[in-house]
Amino acid sequence: MIKKLAPDVSMRIAAGEVIERPSSLAKELIENSLDAGASSISVQTEQGGKSSFVIEDDGCGISFEELPLALERYATSKISGIDDLDRISTLGYRGEALASIAAVSRLEIRSRTAGEESGGLIRCEAGEITLHCETPAKAGTRVQIDDLFFNLPARRKFLKTSSAELRRIVQIINDYALIYPDVAFRLAEGSRKIVEYGCADSVEERLQRRWGKQALIRFSEAQSGGLSVRMWWNPMPDSRRVSLTLFVNGRRVQDASVKAAISSQDAAAFGEWLVMLALPPDEVDVNIHPTKEEVRFRKSGDIFKAVFNCAKTIFADRLSIKGDSPAAQQSNMGGMPSEQPGGAEAWSFYRKERWRAASPLSSQPAQTANIFTPAAETAVPQESFNGDAFGKRYIGQSANGFLIFDFPDAICLLDPHAAHERILYEEICAAFSRGTAVQQLAVPQEIPQAAAAEASLYRKELEELGFMTSGDMLTAVPAIKGKGHLSPVDMLRSAIRGIETENDPGKRDREVWWRMARLACRDAVKLGQRFEREEAEELLSRLESCDTPCTCPHGRPTVFLIENKKLFEWFER
Repeated sequence: MIKKLAPDVSMRIAAGEVIERPSSLAKELIENSLDAGASSISVQTEQGGKSSFVIEDDGCGISFEELPLALERYATSKISGIDDLDRISTLGYRGEALASIAAVSRLEIRSRTAGEESGGLIRCEAGEITLHCETPAKAGTRVQIDDLFFNLPARRKFLKTSSAELRRIVQIINDYALIYPDVAFRLAEGSRKIVEYGCADSVEERLQRRWGKQALIRFSEAQSGGLSVRMWWNPMPDSRRVSLTLFVNGRRVQDASVKAAISSQDAAAFGEWLVMLALPPDEVDVNIHPTKEEVRFRKSGDIFKAVFNCAKTIFADRLSIKGDSPAAQQSNMGGMPSEQPGGAEAWSFYRKERWRAASPLSSQPAQTANIFTPAAETAVPQESFNGDAFGKRYIGQSANGFLIFDFPDAICLLDPHAAHERILYEEICAAFSRGTAVQQLAVPQEIPQAAAAEASLYRKELEELGFMTSGDMLTAVPAIKGKGHLSPVDMLRSAIRGIETENDPGKRDREVWWRMARLACRDAVKLGQRFEREEAEELLSRLESCDTPCTCPHGRPTVFLIENKKLFEWFER
C-alpha cells in the first residue's frame, strides 16, 4: 500500500542528500558566507566536526525577523523565479542547506545585519525551533552545529575517524582559500590551529603559500568569447595521480571531461592542478546534483578543447618548445622529457623488449620493480646479465645518449638515466632497511600551507619516521644516504602522501620509504649526458651489483641485449 511519509521522515531523507558528513557543513556554510560578502571566515571544530562545528563570518548577516524563515526548506534570497535557474550567479540558491542541517543536528544561529542595533538568536533541534529571541551580537553570522546526525545513528556510524573527517574539512578550506584571496580563512580543532590564511593580493600568492616557495608552478590562461580558462600546475615527481581542484564561476565542483582533457596530454600530468573556469551563467547548469558538486556545460566540447589547449601550452612551456610540436605531447612516467628523445614509437618498442630471456625479442613486458617485494618480480636471471668482467668492452655512446657495450655473446644498449635511477633507488632503500637517524636542519624550513595541516594531524607518525617540527617550521628530517638534492620539504610531502595512502601501520613505513626513494631518483643523470669510458664502465659495474638491475623503479628497462646468435641470423651468416 502506498502512503505518504511523515514530514519528519521525508525531511531527514532529504537532509541526507545534501549533508553527507561534516565537510558538507563546511562547503555549504562557507558558500553562504561568501555569498554574504564576508571578508573573514573562521571555523572551529571538535572531533572533526562530528560533535561540534562552528563557523563565523563578518558578512551582511540575517535580520531577526527572517531567522525562522532561513530554516524553512526552499527559502532563499538568491533567486525568486523559474527564469533565475537559467542564470545562477551565486554559490547558494536552493534554500536547502540550513533546513537540512537543522533536521539532523542541534543548530544555533546568531546574526546581526549592519543596520541593526541588536542581533537575533535562534535554536533548533531535529528541525523543531526551540528558541527565537533578540540578543547582542557582532555584525555577521555565527552558526553552531552540535551532535551531527544524532537522530540518524545509521548515518553517524558510517562517518570516518575524527582525523579523517577533519582532513576533508581542511581540503574544503584550502580549496576555497585559493580562489578567494581577498578573504581570510581560519580553521581550528579544539585549541589547536590547523589552517590560517590572511588576505592575499592574488591567487598566485595563495598558491605559493599552499604549494611552497620551492614549487615550480606552471601557468596558462586563455579567453574565447565568454569563456575564460586559468590553469596552474604543480608537478610532483613521486605522485601517481592527477589531483584536480576545479572551480566553475567560483563554485568548487568535479567534472570528468576537464580531468580527461588534462590527463589525455601525458602521463607526466601527474601532480596538483588548479583550474578556474569563468563563463556566462546561462552556459552552465549547476542544478543537477544534490550537493551541487557537479555541473553540466551547454557546450562541453568547447570546455574540453579550451582546457586541453591550455594544458598543452603548459607542457610546451615546460619543455621550452612550441605548443604544436609533437614533442610537446611526449610521454614518460617521470615527467622528464629528455629521457625519451625517440618519441612514442621508440618508447613503445623498448617497453616491449625483454632482454636475455629465452628469446631476446620476447613480447613479454618488464614488470615494475619494488625493492621490498623482489620475489614478486619477473626478474631476468642474474647470470644472463653478468658475464666475464674482462669480456665487456665499452664501445661508445649513441647520438641520443645510450651507452653501447660489446659483451662476449651480445651487444648491450644501456639507458644511463634508468640505470642510475635503479642504483640510487636501491642505495636509499638499503639505508632505510638499516633504520634511520635524525638529521637536524641547520636552517629550519617553513612548511607550505598545503602540508602544514597534514603535518599537524600526523605529527606522531612523522616523528616516528624522523621528521621533527616546531610550529610551522621543519627542524629535522631522516638522515638518508643517497638522497642527493632531495629537499627537506619534498621529503616531508612524500612522507605525508605515503601515510595517507597506506592505512595499515605495519605497511606504512614501506610505503613512505618507497615514495621517498622514487622521488630521489630525479637526481639521476640525464639521457644525453656525455660519458667518459671510466664513467660508463663504473655505471655498468654498479648496476650489475643491484638486486634488480634490469628495470628502473618506474618499470622502464635499463638494458637491451641483442645476442650475437640473433645478429648472425639477421645477417644470414
